[in-house]
Formats: sequence, C-alpha cells, structure tokens
Amino acid sequence: MSDPGGIATWLDVTRLVSRAGRGVLTGVDRVEFAWLKHLTAERRADTRYLVRSTRGYLLLDHRGAERLLSFFTGSPLPDRGDRISRLLGKGSDPRHRVEAALRPLALDRALPVGLGRLIARAGDGRFTYLNLGHSNLSRATLGAFAAAPAARVAVLIHDLIPITHPDLVADDMPRRFAARLETVRRHADLVICNSEATRSDLEDHWQRYLASPPSIVAPLGIEPQKRCEGPRDPRHFVMLGTIEPRKNHALMLDVWELLARDLPQDRMPELHIIGPTGWKVEDLMARLAHHPLRGRFLHLHGPLPEAEVAAHLSRAVALLFPSLAEGFGYPPIEAALAGALPICSDLPVFRKTLGDCAVYHDARDAYLWSETIKRHCLGIEILPVLPQPRVSSWGEHHQTVARALAGIA
Repeated sequence: MSDPGGIATWLDVTRLVSRAGRGVLTGVDRVEFAWLKHLTAERRADTRYLVRSTRGYLLLDHRGAERLLSFFTGSPLPDRGDRISRLLGKGSDPRHRVEAALRPLALDRALPVGLGRLIARAGDGRFTYLNLGHSNLSRATLGAFAAAPAARVAVLIHDLIPITHPDLVADDMPRRFAARLETVRRHADLVICNSEATRSDLEDHWQRYLASPPSIVAPLGIEPQKRCEGPRDPRHFVMLGTIEPRKNHALMLDVWELLARDLPQDRMPELHIIGPTGWKVEDLMARLAHHPLRGRFLHLHGPLPEAEVAAHLSRAVALLFPSLAEGFGYPPIEAALAGALPICSDLPVFRKTLGDCAVYHDARDAYLWSETIKRHCLGIEILPVLPQPRVSSWGEHHQTVARALAGIA
C-alpha cells in the first residue's frame, strides 16, 4: 500500500473466500472487496493476502489475489474442490472450490497451529496485518501476528450490534462477538471504525479497561451512483438489506396493513423487499408467505444483482429503512445518490451520513410511517429536491487508513 511509511500490507481475505459464489455481497463483504481491488491494482511486490482455509492458512501474492478477485468480477468458480474436499463430501461447496483454485498459487501454507512459523518464514521485513471483515478475529490468528516482532495488527470494526442489541442477532452471537472484541483489545495496534457511532459504542464497551488500542474513524467509500432525474412512480417503495430483526421489516408489514385499511386498491403503494434471508425471521417469513397483500402490494424479491437494485432505486419514490441499529448503512446513502428519498429511522449514524438528505421517523411508530407514505402516493407531498449527501470515496478511505497505519509502523 502506498502509505507514508512504506510498510507492506498483509490483507486478510478469509471472509471473501467464504463468500465467493454465494450471491450479492453484504456491506461488510464490500469493504474487504474494495481493499482487495485497491491492493491488487497497486501491485506492490511485498503485499500479501492471508486466507484461513478449511484446512489451515494460505499465504498469497498478487497472482493468488488476482485469481480471487476474478471470482467476483465474472469468472466462474472451479467445477469442484480438490481430492480431499471430494472425499469429505464437500467437492461442490463454493468455498472448497475457491480454495482448490488458490492452493496451487500459495506462496506458503500452514496447518491451523502453524501460523507463527508461516509468519517467521516470510522474513523480518515490517508489515501490517489488516483484518476488515469480522472474520478470523481469533486468538490463534491475532495472537500469532501480535507475537511477531515485524508485524502490526489493524482491525476494522463495523458495528457493536451483538453487544448493544443482543436481542436482534443470533442467540450465540453476543457471546462470540464479545470474545472477538476482547481478542482485538488485547492484540490490535490500531482499530479502524467505519463511523463515529461505531467508535462511540466501542469506547463505551472498553471504558472499564485500563488499556485499549487507539482508534480512528475512516468512513467507508461509496461508489459513484448514476442519479436518475426522470419521473418516479409515487407508488413504488423499496426496502433493501438482509431480512433480519434489526432491519425492522415487521414494522413495514404493519404499515402496509394500515395503508390497505385506509386506501382504495387503485391508490395502494407497492413495497419491494430486496435482500437475502438472515436469522430469527421464521415468524416474519411465515407472515409474509401467507400475507393477503403479497403478490399485489408486497413483493419479496430475495437478493438481486446490482443492476436490478439500481433499476428499482431509479423508479422508487423512496427507500424505506426503519433499521433499529446500524454501524454505517449503505442503502440510504446509495438511494439518496440515485435520487430516491431515504425515509430512515432516526439514528445518529444516519444524521451524520445523510444530514438534510433524508426524512427521519421513530422506528416503532407505524402510524407515522404510514401517513408519510400515504402523502407521497396520493400526491399530497411532492418528492423534495434534496441536496446530494457528502460521501467519502474509497480513495479517501484508503488514505485515512494509510496515514494511521504509518503512525503504528
């Protein structure tokens, strides 16, 4: 990485390897992908890429990194995994297939207990181990790098939702995530936060400790969006994101039931729900499956390619985002850039990233949301001409991190 100190980077790409072939990238995935693109484009000879594979660690150079990148830019995955994967009955698993393509390109490999020796074999040149994906934050991994004299450890934290909102995540996630954060506290030389809100939550969580690593805020990059200036359908509304409790889809079902009670069918808005299915949603999915409005005014699309998401945002009068908790939140920003009105829950992180570019509502007030939507679809309230949000580019993000890494080298 072209940082002021000139220190080499070892990027952990474990999360991306696990996500290859599994559809649209999540917000966390996109950060690791952006860094992979950035570092492969620089082609520094001393940049390395670490994978904790299903059978140990792989260390890659630019050849392996470019092969991994190709799987996210159109290249098909290998037809099957290697011989051991096939013997284990995992030959068709996408992760095993990607690992089969990367192993022959690895500079070095190590069993799960051999990471320290792999680091030592790489020589004594200084480098920063950079972990961006909330994956591989184990004592075995971070401890091995922390023990290496040449290494510094930098970790990006996306949110503390498993700690601050344990009821909104999988049952075992709060305990596991707390253990990861403690490992980060003990071994990291720098913590990168994606927003001031995340940094504030992290400081609150660590305030009882005498020592914790320094932290910085490096807002995530936003890819340029094509703003649609054409007419919008006043009855077209979108929800975008993983279907999980904290995204608050249940509130929108309540809202649409209120609208169906108050509006004639020829004036009813349509809600397009886009995103993969997450956890703790059995009751919600059952409610959706048998909902009398489904197929007419409620449309469940699942995850869609970027082009189809963009098409929805180009038509929609608004993106509805009643999330109960966020560390950053890509969809409202991207909706605003595309020209759709973000109607969001009133969270500090949205006030910071969107400012006057959104409408904010209480995330539990179905009546208030229904009245706002009703005014738009009846033409009582015209879509305002909002300023474009001020967003960071990936270049700005990378430079912010580079300056901070130079300080810990």
